[in-house]
Amino acid sequence: MTIEHKKPLSLFATAPKGLELLMVEELRALGAVDPSEKLAGVSFSGDLALAYKACLWSRLANRILLSLAQVPAASPEELYAGVQTVNWSEHINPDGTLAVHFVCSQSNITHSLFGAQKVKDAIVDQLRNKFGIRPNVSRERQDVSVYVYLHRNTAVISLDLSGDSLHRRGYRLVSGSAPHKENLAAAILLRSGWLSIAKSGGTLMDPMCGSGTLLIEAALMAADIAPGLKRDYYGFLGWRKHRPSLWQSLLDEAKACSEAGLKSLPDIVGYDHDPISIKIAFENIDRAGMRGMIHVERRELSVFSPKQNAKPGLVVTNPPYGERLGDIADLQPLYTLLAERLKLGFAGWKAAVFTGNPDLGKQMGLRAKKYYALFNGSIPCKLLLFDIQPEYFIDRSPAADNERRIRAAQKAVSELDMQAVQMFVNRLRKNLKHLRRSIEKHDAPVRVYDADVPEYAFAIDVDSSSVQVQEYEAPRFVAEEKVLRRRNEVLAVLPEVLEIEPAKIFFRIIPKVKE
Repeated sequence: MTIEHKKPLSLFATAPKGLELLMVEELRALGAVDPSEKLAGVSFSGDLALAYKACLWSRLANRILLSLAQVPAASPEELYAGVQTVNWSEHINPDGTLAVHFVCSQSNITHSLFGAQKVKDAIVDQLRNKFGIRPNVSRERQDVSVYVYLHRNTAVISLDLSGDSLHRRGYRLVSGSAPHKENLAAAILLRSGWLSIAKSGGTLMDPMCGSGTLLIEAALMAADIAPGLKRDYYGFLGWRKHRPSLWQSLLDEAKACSEAGLKSLPDIVGYDHDPISIKIAFENIDRAGMRGMIHVERRELSVFSPKQNAKPGLVVTNPPYGERLGDIADLQPLYTLLAERLKLGFAGWKAAVFTGNPDLGKQMGLRAKKYYALFNGSIPCKLLLFDIQPEYFIDRSPAADNERRIRAAQKAVSELDMQAVQMFVNRLRKNLKHLRRSIEKHDAPVRVYDADVPEYAFAIDVDSSSVQVQEYEAPRFVAEEKVLRRRNEVLAVLPEVLEIEPAKIFFRIIPKVKE
């Protein structure tokens, strides 16, 4: 007597761009066989229990797809015939409900709605011919959701076991301003090292918590709660091969984990200056079943600090970054204030700042220990990770900025031929020789150079303690590379020519007067 081994299911987890590698680790931990990073997702194999676990436990995936067939589809007729190679009566009741999701790229069929219609016709025609009745199309909570990916005229036909995107955990009905999805929040927390911090009892704080997504996802992780436990719909519930007893056993295990994990939840605290966001956060926390376990309140960033005797842990936040919530120049003080509060009260903590404008992050006065590239929808973002220790603090005083600017200019021109700038140097030295007494005599700054050499359009004012360098904004027809080179040349030579410390050389650009 021979034992028949069932062939492993061919599965694919779709994910937001940038989360693929994290999801390989996640699926491997769930028991996936040979998870492999692909474009916009991870392919893996396993049994039905694993497919159910991925739907229930994945914090990162959007959808879990079960591959049924791969067929050539260079024409609508070939696509129709390929879809009919699947015995659909094994998957859907003839009088059930159906939805088709169709994605195409680099193929002869270029219209997704047309492709979806062709797939639907093939399924419906097969079942009608066989049973005399046909399934109906449903946009919501269909019995079976079919997902077809057509690439280079080859179609992969799959069942969408998730039915709806898995980032919808069921606790967030309304978002605050500038929301990010739950699976992105989970990725931010995983990359920030929250799991190990939570296991050691460390505190999590978010000073700009918005609708509370990071807080809730942090609590789900810390308490080992399956992110899909609150969902009441999955795409496999109306599938003919669904095994309710297996699914129920996995649900029971997840509920037991949840009950045990909630008994030892670390402190999780969120603040926001906006009362509407705090109200939404309260409602989301309540729907997540965590009332009284996550603390949120209205509080300004200017008074952000840890509670007395709080165990050092993680400050994680997603501040506004200009694209949608305000001008970048207006936001720089917000990032500076965040850094000041971290330096003042959070020594020994970790911090994670997720931003779509890394230049704002660079102005914080904190040196990032590590960063990751992620996406918030289509917006490229950076997750900046910090250790709040004095050795990572950057002096952002004007004098320190001056010195950094001069050093950067000297480095930029270190291997250039400086012969061209010699005309500027000679003229400046000549002017200084004639104006030295005026500089010593007057308290007010004395202009020692004013675009005397046309190629170097700068105004330079000198007093007894500092130098003010102003660059006249160049016309549009002057190449940016040439402008930057001349600026660096001038800044590089000024400390020696003027016999002054780099920290005392201040610089700005004079905008052109609009006509």
